[in-house]
Amino acid sequence: MSPRGQPGGFVRMFGSAVMTQAMLSAANLLVGLILIRRTPEAQYGYYVLVGNAVALLSSLQNAFIQPAMVTRMTRLESTGRRELIGGLFREQRRLLPLFALLVTGVTTLLWAGGRLPGGTAILLLAAGIATAAALFREFFRMVLLGYRRPGEVFRADAVYAVLLVAGAAAATLAPWQASAAVAALGVAAGIGGLALARALWRHEAWNIEGARGILLEIAPLATWSAAGAAIHWTFSQGYNYLVAGTLSVSAVAAIAGTRLLMMPINLLSTGIGTLMLPTTAGWLLQHKPQQVFRRLLLVAAGIALLSIIYIGIMWLMRDWIFTHILKKSFAQRDLLLQLWSVAFVLMVCRDQLLYLLAARGRFRSLAALTLASALLSLTVSFLCMRLVGVVGALYGILAGELFNVAGIAILSYCECRHDGPVQVT
Repeated sequence: MSPRGQPGGFVRMFGSAVMTQAMLSAANLLVGLILIRRTPEAQYGYYVLVGNAVALLSSLQNAFIQPAMVTRMTRLESTGRRELIGGLFREQRRLLPLFALLVTGVTTLLWAGGRLPGGTAILLLAAGIATAAALFREFFRMVLLGYRRPGEVFRADAVYAVLLVAGAAAATLAPWQASAAVAALGVAAGIGGLALARALWRHEAWNIEGARGILLEIAPLATWSAAGAAIHWTFSQGYNYLVAGTLSVSAVAAIAGTRLLMMPINLLSTGIGTLMLPTTAGWLLQHKPQQVFRRLLLVAAGIALLSIIYIGIMWLMRDWIFTHILKKSFAQRDLLLQLWSVAFVLMVCRDQLLYLLAARGRFRSLAALTLASALLSLTVSFLCMRLVGVVGALYGILAGELFNVAGIAILSYCECRHDGPVQVT
């Protein structure tokens, strides 16, 4: 558990983490391209909706377990860590089959009662199994990263990425393409999770009988962390379900298909973001908050400039991209791209500027701001979609991002005026 002492050890660990994120982002991009090229818009839309739901449950699990787990792991010796991880895994191993049985039972009853079409029932069954597999995989990813073993995570994620892309390609040949793609996600997650579990067992085997009642013990603080993750997901992905409910699943494909072209920007921001929180915390040990915030402004401006350059190149090539790569033509395509471009520039600025508040422990303020931004975003999206159709969803996203960035700037300004010790609020 101690940091690696050899020269360049931290750099290699960070490099492995960034490479893993890049590989997973590239795999998801390839899956999106394969499905949007070879399946009807509605099938791609269904896959997007299920994929976002799986991502939500994975983020909730991580937010609930990870903070307490990492904090305790850093203080425990080997025996204590084995009992901690074994206790957490035992509780998860009990809950996942119950979750899968619940989804299967409810889906079967609705289908038998004639309230659910056969195709939708198959999709939900595949989604339940895929979610259980994804949670299994994410648990062991989280633990290995807590052990600072990004190399093992990279190798297991490489297996997952290859299986996911191959499965998506095979799914386009199936009768129910969205269901087959979701099933492929489940298979890839299950095999990737087994590879992660074996890597962890080789490094430090867990004690399955350890840490009785661990989930209840960490629940008081973990619930707040999970609630924050749910709020963030509502802000960043909730619009997909609003679009599906207000317009159609095919409209989700138009939103997701044009957003797909912005993923390189997201990869850049996420890759840099893996280092920014500890970097910002280090800066605060040596500089005043005002100086740190100015540095974050420079970082945000640099990433925004790179994003604008990419957007300019992509805009000039958009006809070729849609004709030869996506092989799709969406209504109001250019307006969707323009709105996504502005939204992503705001997103990368927001992603970098929030680290001052995070490093200073202003979690409640950030959660409250994110909740207000999510409510504003979804409200504006709903009202605008009723008036102008699918592009209205992006007007809501822009409204939420503008409000969020402005709020972070105001909170950061107030924080810079107080040069006291860090407080968790």
